[in-house]
Amino acid sequence: MSHQLADREIPRHLWRAAGGFALAHVVLLFIGLSQQSPASMSDGSQGVEDAYGDANLTAMFIGGTIEALGFLCLLVATVFVARAIGRRHEGGRWAAQTGLMAGVGYVAATFATGFPAGAAAAYGARHGLEFETVFAINNIRNFAYFLSLMLLGVQTMSIAAAAFSDRVGTRWLGWGGLVTGASLLAAPALASIGQQDWTTLIWVVWWVGVGVFLIRHEPGTSTGTTEQGPTRSSATVSEPASMRHA
Repeated sequence: MSHQLADREIPRHLWRAAGGFALAHVVLLFIGLSQQSPASMSDGSQGVEDAYGDANLTAMFIGGTIEALGFLCLLVATVFVARAIGRRHEGGRWAAQTGLMAGVGYVAATFATGFPAGAAAAYGARHGLEFETVFAINNIRNFAYFLSLMLLGVQTMSIAAAAFSDRVGTRWLGWGGLVTGASLLAAPALASIGQQDWTTLIWVVWWVGVGVFLIRHEPGTSTGTTEQGPTRSSATVSEPASMRHA
């Protein structure tokens, strides 16, 4: 019964919906960030003062809400990818589930530490909190972001492994995912020289490609469904017929 469920094709409209959620994450992410002015770790306390001292909290909180909606879209797309890719072999299912857990962890880390710490830093700066303290709170957001990129890297490389297992999208999802995931794993080290954002931009480009792949994918072309020979029941039905002709 479980093998029959695993071999069942996923309707095309669900692939398209998942692709829409994947692309919506990117769109909402950039819209949300356009309304915010986060300070990076290298800016120092003076940079935090410049970013948050005269910030419009209403615009920042609206932007943060839009960005959070984008991460919810990412969560929905992540669950679908783990369900749709990596269905043929046990290794692919292992990779898909690993990608799901890492993707959920990435979103959870963003909601648990990134958003609250950033909002607290902005709110404190506008309500008399010393900027050295604001700088420390804001760095909680920064370091949580750096480490969460490793989870995103694991998710990306797991999708790549699942794609190789199913032999679907091996160029973009597979090789592209391996390169993108490897760069994300190096993000905490790159943060020491302020170059971690390049890895995120690489991932955004790759993820847009994933969204386009999901929208354009024809379920019948996936190797997630396997061809099976005649079942035992069909053989037993046809056997008496051949005996009657004998």
